[in-house]
Parts: sequence; C-alpha cells; structure tokens
Amino acid sequence: MEASGKLLSSRLFSLCKNGQWREDDVVKLFKALVEQYNGRNEDFHTWIIRMLHQVEIHKISVSDLTVNDNTMDHVEAKIIDTAKNTDEKTLDEIVKEICEQSYIDEQTMREVKEIVHSVYECRSASTAPHLQGIKQNLFKLCKAVEKTKKYKPRVTQMVSWCILVLSKSSRLVQVLTGEGKSCIVAMFAAYKVMIEKKNPDIISSSPVLAERDADEWLAFYKELNITVDVNTNKSDGKELKKCYECQVVYGTTQSFAGDFLRQCFHRRDVRPIREFQCVIVDEVDSLMLDKGLEVVYLNSNLPLMEPLNVILAEIWLIINQLKRFDTGEILGPIQPFSDVMSEIIHENKNIDQLSIVEMAVDTGIMPLKSPIKMEENMGDVLKQLDNASVVQMVAFLTTFVRNFPQYFFKLYQQEPDGTLRKQADDIGSAGNDKEQDISIVLLGNRKCHVVHFEEDSLVKSLGEMIKKRYQSETVKEQNQSRIPGLQDLINDKMSTWIENALLATKMTEGHEFIFHGDGVVPVDYECTGVVQNNMRWGNGLQQFLEMKHHTKLSNMSLITNFMSNVGLFKKYPNQIYGITGTLGDQTELDMLKRLYDGIKTCKIPSFRRRKLYELEGMVISEEGEWIRSICNVVQDQVTSTVYRGPRAALVICETINRAEMFYNAFARIMSATKLKRYVNNNSDNSTVTNSTVQAGEIIIATNLAGRGTDLKVCEGVNEAGGLFVVQTFLPLNVRVEQQAFGRTARQGSPGSAQLIMCTSHFSDSVKMVMSLNTSVTSFHKYLSYHTSLTENLLEDALNHYLENHNFPIHKAMASTLTDLLIIKSFSLQDLEKAKEARNIVVKIRLSRFLEKEIPKITKKEKLFSVYLDFLDKIYKDGVLSGQRDVIVSCLHECWGLWFLKYFSEKTSIETLEKQLNNDLSNAKQKLLSKQSPSTMVYYYIRSGNILRQKGHLAESIEMYTKALEEGACWKFIPLYNRALATVMQKDGDYITKALADLDMAEKAIDSYKSQLSQILTFVKPPSQEKTSLAEQFQVKLAIADLLEMNIQDAVMELKRAKSAGGDVTFFLAIDILMRHVSSTEGENLTERLAHLLADCM
Repeated sequence: MEASGKLLSSRLFSLCKNGQWREDDVVKLFKALVEQYNGRNEDFHTWIIRMLHQVEIHKISVSDLTVNDNTMDHVEAKIIDTAKNTDEKTLDEIVKEICEQSYIDEQTMREVKEIVHSVYECRSASTAPHLQGIKQNLFKLCKAVEKTKKYKPRVTQMVSWCILVLSKSSRLVQVLTGEGKSCIVAMFAAYKVMIEKKNPDIISSSPVLAERDADEWLAFYKELNITVDVNTNKSDGKELKKCYECQVVYGTTQSFAGDFLRQCFHRRDVRPIREFQCVIVDEVDSLMLDKGLEVVYLNSNLPLMEPLNVILAEIWLIINQLKRFDTGEILGPIQPFSDVMSEIIHENKNIDQLSIVEMAVDTGIMPLKSPIKMEENMGDVLKQLDNASVVQMVAFLTTFVRNFPQYFFKLYQQEPDGTLRKQADDIGSAGNDKEQDISIVLLGNRKCHVVHFEEDSLVKSLGEMIKKRYQSETVKEQNQSRIPGLQDLINDKMSTWIENALLATKMTEGHEFIFHGDGVVPVDYECTGVVQNNMRWGNGLQQFLEMKHHTKLSNMSLITNFMSNVGLFKKYPNQIYGITGTLGDQTELDMLKRLYDGIKTCKIPSFRRRKLYELEGMVISEEGEWIRSICNVVQDQVTSTVYRGPRAALVICETINRAEMFYNAFARIMSATKLKRYVNNNSDNSTVTNSTVQAGEIIIATNLAGRGTDLKVCEGVNEAGGLFVVQTFLPLNVRVEQQAFGRTARQGSPGSAQLIMCTSHFSDSVKMVMSLNTSVTSFHKYLSYHTSLTENLLEDALNHYLENHNFPIHKAMASTLTDLLIIKSFSLQDLEKAKEARNIVVKIRLSRFLEKEIPKITKKEKLFSVYLDFLDKIYKDGVLSGQRDVIVSCLHECWGLWFLKYFSEKTSIETLEKQLNNDLSNAKQKLLSKQSPSTMVYYYIRSGNILRQKGHLAESIEMYTKALEEGACWKFIPLYNRALATVMQKDGDYITKALADLDMAEKAIDSYKSQLSQILTFVKPPSQEKTSLAEQFQVKLAIADLLEMNIQDAVMELKRAKSAGGDVTFFLAIDILMRHVSSTEGENLTERLAHLLADCM
C-alpha cells in the first residue's frame, strides 16, 4: 500500500509539472475521482491510476473536464471520451493559434483563411473553375497530391503553403515532426516553378532524405509536367549537368556547394546556366544554426603537403612522451639542457652569448681560454652545456639568475614511483615581476625535463624545439615575393599542429569518431549523430588520429577552395524558405533574423491535439546510479502493469560508446531479442527504420534517431501510452531536445519523454555556470525526507476518507495533497538549473557565432571571390592558353599558401583584397617569366614535363635544374626527369650527364625511403601486428624500390650504350609504377603516390 501511495502522489504531481495543471486543479480532479469511486467493486489505487494514466497519455487538460461553472463531474466519462477523440483541428482553430503567436499580421492571416477555406470546400470536386489565382493554384496542387499520393493535404499543410506563397521575402516555418513537411515542400516548389518561373533548389539534411523525397515525389512533379532530379548520387559531369537542367533539384548543402566549386574553381561544366533563384531548406535550423559554419571544399592532391608528414610524426612521438600528473603538472620530453637555455636566449635579446661563455667557464663547464678563443667558440657554447653534471647545471643556473634576476628556476625531482617532488631550494627569488618562472627536472644523463603547468607554455616550448630542427638553411629570397613556402607553413602552423596533437590524445573512438573503410571519420555526436563519411579534420588533427590508431595516413589538405553553409544560403537573396520541426527559442530566432536580413518566422500548430507528455526529468551525480535509474525507468515502461500494457522505448545516448554501454546493461536484465541498435548510418538500420516497433522493444540510439527518423509503432503500444523516449544527456540546445522528443506523440498518437542526465557528463562550461555545491545536495536530502513523510500522511488521510466519508477528513485529505505538491515542486531545482545553464551557454555560443565567426567566414569567402575573379581573367586570357594548366595549378598553390599565411581577422577586408590582387599579379608575372612565385618548386617540374613532351628539351632541362637549385623536397623526381630529357636531347657527352643525374637520383630515393622509415619509427605500432599504416608504407617503399630498380636498369643501359658507342633506349619508370598499381587493386595510397609521381614525371 505504501508503494501505491508513492505512485499515486507521483502521478498527481506529474500533472502539475508535466501536464501543466495548477495545484488547486489537481486537488479538484483528485477529489472528483475519489468521490466518483464511491461504491465500486475494484481496487481504488488501480482504478484511479488508470484514470490518471489516461489523462497523462492523451494530454487531457483541465478545460476538457470542467463545465462553465468550473466544476468537475462525470470525470471518468469525460476522460474516456476525450481519449477517444481523434478529430483534426478546424481551420478556425489553426488560424487562431497562429494569430496568437503574433508572427504574422492579421490581414495576411485573413487572406490565408479565405484561400484555404475556398479550396477546402471544393476538396471533393474534380475541378473548380470558379477559383482564381492562388486559390486555383492550390486546388490544382492538392488534386495532384491526391492523385499521386492517394491522400488529400491537411488543413495545416494548406495553411503552411499559403503562408510561404504570400511571403514577399524569405520565410522559415516550423511544422512539427510527423506533420507532412515533405508534402509542403513539394507543393511550394511546384508553385515556384509553375507561377513564378523559378527553379528551386531543395536542400535536405542528408543524402538519404534528399534521394528519398525526390523519389517519393517524382510522380507528383510528373503530373504537373515539372522535371526533377537529385544531385547527391552523381559524380559524372554529364549526369550532373543534366541534373541541373531540371526545374527542381534535391540535394544537400555539401552537394550544392561542391558542384558550385566544381563549376567555378575546377572549371568542370556541371551547372553552367543554373542560377541561385530560390532555396527550400528542410531541417533549416540544423543547417543554418548548428552547421552554419560547416565548410565544403574540394580536396586537391597537392604534392607539397606530403613532406610535412615527417614533422607531424615527430610531433606525435614527442606528445606521446609527455607525462601528465593528477596534480596538474605536465612533464615535457627529455631534452638537452642546452635546448632550454637556447629558448631563453632566443626570447631575450639582452642575453649575449659572451656572458653565457663566461658563466660556463666560471662554473667549470668550459675550460678557461683567452677572450679571442671564447669569441671563436661562442657558436658551440650552448652545446658544451650538455657536458655539465647536475651539480654544474645547478651552479650555472645560479650564476645565470645572479646575472639576470628576472628569471626564477624551480627544481623538481622524479621519484622512483614516477611522481614529482619539488626540491627545497629554488634558484632565484620569486615575485610577480618575474619575466619567467621555469620549472625543471635535471637528470643525471646531462639532460632535463621542463615541467609545465598549462598547455599554452607546453605548446610554445615544443614549437620552438621542433621548428629549430626543421629550420631551412638554404631559404632563398624569391625576388621580394610575398607568396609563402614550406618553411613559412612550418613556422606559422607549428603551434596549431601541437595543439591538435594534444587534442587527438583526448579523443576516443565511438565518441568523436569511428573507423570506416580504411580510416578515421568524424561523428556529429552533438547535433545529428551522423557519421560524416566525407568530412575530415584539418590542421593535422586527422593525421594525428590516423597515427594514433595506425590507420592509413592521409596528407594534410591545403585549402584552395571552400564554401560555408552560410555563404551558400546567402547566394539566394530574399529567397530562402525553410521548414523544420524545431525553430528554437527566441534567442535563436533573433539570431537568424540578424544573419539573414528580412527573414521571417512562423510556427504552425499540429493538425491534431499533441499528446506528448514530458515526465519529470532527473539529474543524477553518480554514473552508476544514473545507469541503474535509466534501466529501471525503461524496464518499468516496457513492462505491463495492472492499468496498461507494455510500451516500447527509445533510449537516446550522447555517444556511440554510451549507447553500447546501455545495450550491454539492458542485455543483462532483458531478452536480447527485444533490443535494437541505431547508432551508425553506415550500418543496415532497416530493422529499426523499416519495421514497426512492437510492445516491449527497446531501441538504443544516438542523436541519429533524433532528427528525420520516423518510427512506426504498433497499435498495442499506442494503446498503452505510445513510444517512451528517454534522453540520457543534456542536449546541446533546446532544438536538439525537441527533435528527440519529436520521435514520439506524432500525428495525434500518445507518447511520453523524459530527460535523465548525469552531472559528470555535463560540459565544463555548463558545470561552471551551474556552480553546483554541497548546500543543494543537503537541501535535497531535507526535501526527500519531508516528501516521504507527507506521502504517508496523504495515504492515511485517503484510507480514512474511503472508510468514513465526512467533510473534515475530506478537507484534511485535500490539504495534505496540496502540501505534498508544493514540497515536490522544489525538487526540480537541479533540472531547471542545468537547462538554464545550458541555455546561457547557447546564448554565449550564438553571440560568438554572430559577432566573431560569421564575420570571419564572410571575410574568407570574399577573399575567395577575389581569387575566383582573378582566375576568370586567366581563363579569358588567350595568350596564356598554351601554359594555362601549369599556371592555374601553381596559382592554386600560391593562393592556398597566401591564404594560410596572411588571412587575419584584424586586418581589414579592403587591405587584404588589395594585397591579394597585388600578390597574385606578381605571381602571374613570375610564372610568365618561367619563375616559381614561391619556394614551392613543383612549377618547375610541371613546366619541365610539358616542355619535354613538346620537344623543347633544353628549356625542360633548365626547368628541372631550377627545381634542384631551389631545393626540391624529392630530388629524385627532377633528377630522373632531367636525365630523361638529357638522353632525349643527345647533346654533347649526354650519357655522362645522365649517369650523374641518375646516380644522384638513386641516392635521393634512398633518402626518401629513409624518411618513410623514420615516420614509421616515430609512429610506433602497438605491437608486431600488421596495421593499415604499416601496409601503406610497405606499398610506398615498394614503389620507391621499383623506381630505384628502374634507375639501375637505366644506368646499365646507358653504360652499355656508352661502351658500345650506340644509341640509348630509355626505360620509363612510370610504366613499372602503373603496372604495379594495376596489380594492387584497392590500394588508394598506391594510387595517390603513383598519381603524384606521374604528375611530376
């Protein structure tokens, strides 16, 4: 009986919180039900909880059960009648709800009402010649839907269509999930084509949805003589061109942006005549807000990026040598003592090397020599510090601080158990005015560790150390060229690469990424749960993750072309129309209006009463208790009770890892036949998406199930209360939360949802805003005690009343229930605090998005437009037609490198545009003068290849020679090609010259092979097991071996010809390479390297 009392009080309180009943109305309902029970031959608790369950699942309101005088009687009959009611809302009710939002002016809504009313009256007629204008258009579209889809558009769909049509500019409409958005989209697109003569682009949130909708509405468009296609499943240029000649094109932001770049950047003839006339966006909130800054770019296989892999590999090696302590310290890698002092001297120009020499002599590290000898040894003095013992190093630091008191050294010692212990004596005096505090562990092997207390100082220190190793000794001035080269790239990006290496150590499979195919692919776990197969991280992060997990190693991309979602949408001025199930709160709506000038919004009511019942959320601090609570709640819902049958449940988890954890947890307490996974869009999910969900089944999913997924449930589940959705984490924003809850209670069916979160999983920003403390916990213990006490009092009062119906007991029962509802209302504080903190973080993020990120991406896209304009002039210049391919390829590299180095948020766009135009013009002039505009020498190799193929052998030899003089990364390529051109030229002692080049080429190949082996050494495999990374490098080494064999064969041929005095037949290495590639089908890396060598040979 005690358990029944708690369940009853919980149900009553749930009406206050989740059913949005007032406390006095709940008391009134309870009293009415108690009075109506009188005399029944049935258990009271079973009967009343069954009645309250019906109130819950059908979202029955106070007004449904009261009469004009605000009294409640015959409540059981009213509850049953209301539950059975599945009537659709009338046009008047829908228009009234929209007008109450004040989003649309009354005149427009009167017009909408008149149009829909006129067409609705004729819905059974085959023709309606009396209807004119928009009314006739809507009638014709409705008939086309009826004929091809076998149903008539609902009133809400017709109202939504009218609002879009009557909008004079961009409009976003919220239509709840399951209310037929795709029908509205198709009808509006058809209107744009037929009446406004515009060709709309329809953008979906995924290729699957785009292809599904294009296929499902094909017959509708054909009925109206409208051509339609989808651009997501085409790669052939002719297919794409034919697609864009259609009137309506479905696709994704990636496909539309990608095809624009193919047309304007790669100059592929894929959409030559299609303009950006009108766009209709499905799931518009996700694409405009959550993914507004998502950038599409076409990958460029530029050879200049591969040599950077050895630097990334060394960074990864060093990062894995770091040691983090629970107390917060980070122990840097072992390094020579001279490196630490070198960094200090590099930063402080007031420290001269002569002083260092003198201090080294004073402390016995260097022998006493004459001042002249000291001067001679200044270049080597730092290296001589590495001969010092620990005692001498301490003495040197003491002398150093005496001469330069702005420095302060803290000495640490690493204990045998690995922990750090600070030594008693510091070197120098501490103070806030110190230029630098340096913590250091001095080792007995004349080396040391630097101890860092924050990642910023670690990144800076490691950056200086690694840059020094790769400092070019032969960097030449490029005639005042501002186009950066490889060394500039290393200097500018080193800190970013190190930061991303540190980030890679913290990222985990099944959270931020998964393995797919041969590599690592991101997962959009925060918003959509989609595995993003065609996306890669930039600035080395992708490569560090590949090294971490020993998958095939890709090259970093030099971004030479791009388009953001915001940039794409802004190409449709005042013609952006969007539909979504969740427009978001007012903050997000205001941001959209500021971002897209003139855009308006509107929320369309559901066509039936929405019966979503949100249960009281739970915030739990301990993870084990959180798991148990979710398992218990879900098990209760999918198990039948005396007042309802078993339901089905959807458990939405934040990451794939946590979904697997819950799958295993449920498998321990339930039959595995009742469990289904929905976590990876690369898997076959048909058992979830194409099947009807049965009673007792549990779907464990990620956010993949939270947007665009239509789960069909059986009638028995709906009768029991519908699908139960539990979200196991604090969603990124209210829209992600609403999308998850939108999987249930669709099209007038019942359903309920609940948030159950663990505080340890909250983001650091949310935790900071919440500022949880022990006083809250203590207060909740107090509330828990008093809640239990009051529940017992209510149960006693109820039992007394059922035995003795008198007014005083009735009044006491009602009073106790009121007290209980008030006490329980305080228990919601944690949930509300978490959501409030989340919403504050969202506001901060949106503010940054609008004030910082949008101006940044806008400035970038303006610069890209400048480059596209410059490219147009190159293609229109007839003088350049013979050299165009080489010049354009080199300009792409120049632009990418320029953008990487010179883009700055602080520099005005006018200044950047002027600089870019000037630097591109200078680069063009250098190219016309057959000079490389940067230290990147691939221009010379490409030009040499073309000149050689045209028979201009002397000029081609000159190009290869320039490549060698400028320091080509892979010297064997220009050396091999120069030998080939020399033999073809047959000028003078050509065989001797060719043999010399081939000899150097063979040595250069050995150097290249050594570099490959070095990368493998840096990226140590976990064991002797065969990894994709190892296999990849074996293929690369095999190709290099083949090339080396070919050179050896060529040398033999040349020597034989020289001794015989005959002609030379040269054997091309590329023939061997391509034969090897064709015999190793599926080796993408082999193909890439062969492509690279073919480009340069």
